[in-house]
Amino acid sequence: MSKTVKLWDKGTKSNSIIENYLAGDDIFLDQQLVQFDVYGSLAHCKMLYQNNLIEKIDFDHLTKGLKQILKLNKDGQFNLSLSDEDIHTKVENYLTEIYPESGGKLHTGRSRNDQVLVDIRLYSKDQLTDVIKLVINLISDFQIFSKKHEFLPMAGYTHMQQAMLSSVGLWADSFTQSLLDDLTVVQTAYDLNDQSPLGSGAAYGVSLPIDRELTAKLLGFKKVQTNALYCQNSKGKIESTIIHSLSSIMNTLSKFAQDILLFTTSEFNYFSVPKSLTTGSSIMPQKNNHDAMELLRGKTKVIQSYYSLVSSINSDLPSGYNRDTQLIKQPLFESFKITKESLQVVSLYVNSLIPNKENIKKNISKELFAAHHAYQLMKKNNWSFRKAYSYVGKNLDKIPNYDPIKVLKETTTLGGPGNLQLDSLDKNLLRQSLTLSQRKQNTHQTMSKININNLRNKNNEKNHTIYKSCFT
Repeated sequence: MSKTVKLWDKGTKSNSIIENYLAGDDIFLDQQLVQFDVYGSLAHCKMLYQNNLIEKIDFDHLTKGLKQILKLNKDGQFNLSLSDEDIHTKVENYLTEIYPESGGKLHTGRSRNDQVLVDIRLYSKDQLTDVIKLVINLISDFQIFSKKHEFLPMAGYTHMQQAMLSSVGLWADSFTQSLLDDLTVVQTAYDLNDQSPLGSGAAYGVSLPIDRELTAKLLGFKKVQTNALYCQNSKGKIESTIIHSLSSIMNTLSKFAQDILLFTTSEFNYFSVPKSLTTGSSIMPQKNNHDAMELLRGKTKVIQSYYSLVSSINSDLPSGYNRDTQLIKQPLFESFKITKESLQVVSLYVNSLIPNKENIKKNISKELFAAHHAYQLMKKNNWSFRKAYSYVGKNLDKIPNYDPIKVLKETTTLGGPGNLQLDSLDKNLLRQSLTLSQRKQNTHQTMSKININNLRNKNNEKNHTIYKSCFT
């Protein structure tokens, strides 16, 4: 390859300090966007040809070159360096090097501004799909654990003090329910992100007959993001919504981590995990530390700070593209990485978690049955609750030795330990999994092997050939 030529080059030599300052680590983050930039270019190229904005020879050259980039990237041979400026410049320079005339036509009717947007949208769809799958898997892990230990009695706590009888099943199912809520938030972020900005140009549209609906369909977007200016104004807004949804997941995982750190102490010893999930001490031979849970707790705060950072960057910008938004990429990418890794770590813990049944039962004191005993006195003596409450409070030593499992099964209020309705979750999981599989088809198959039957004009066999050749 020859020396990199910037897409905006006008013959003026740039100051190297400014160049390095502008690039930062962004060029290395762009390595993760190669396939998505190529997908966007393939769709754009197809649209240009169909609308007679480029010739057949250009279409053939560009699609062939773009597919070469995909293969090179897959083989680890399309690597960006600081001199490349960004992924968009790297791709266009590669095409122009092998097809000088055709390469210069790819950028017809688009700006790097809408390229950046579409790359991030496609990347985020792909990452969110992975997150949704991992959340569903973790929900299943918690559900299996809850069913297995549904009626294993366990002390419940308020104000960090023993309060009422609980169960391991109730404790574990609380994370299932929290993750289901998180899943709703993530899917909302997915839907918000699922809009194609391609064709909005630099934020003000283009005076060429481009077809934004076509490129949106080719790339598997649910719809076109219509207002060209808002496409740019939404940058940062959508990313902050995504990071907020990831923060919601991490908050759930952090609560689990805190509980594990507490309940695995020698003072509690409610649960244990294989030593392979823990670390040791350089000085204390007996230590088995749950460092992963501590880091998870800390990384939750990191993602919360990323949400604040992205929201702050975007909060006072004027309408249109602003270079400030380049700084959104790193916290977005890192938030996805942290969340996906954390979901996998918690899944390992849940699948390896062993309740120390005897020790859990040993810590169930008679006072945990105080409220239950008050209810029994109400029914037996026709007392008011307040009278029964007062009596039990003054006579804690007279609380009978209730059977914990029997009391759990009698606590049948909806969502209580005797009525968790764990089986009813299966249909919900099935529905979420189906939604996931449909989205995976949109984010992967539609981009790599377009569904030509949905898009071709039955009366135009030329279009059929175009659709078939571009992504297969």
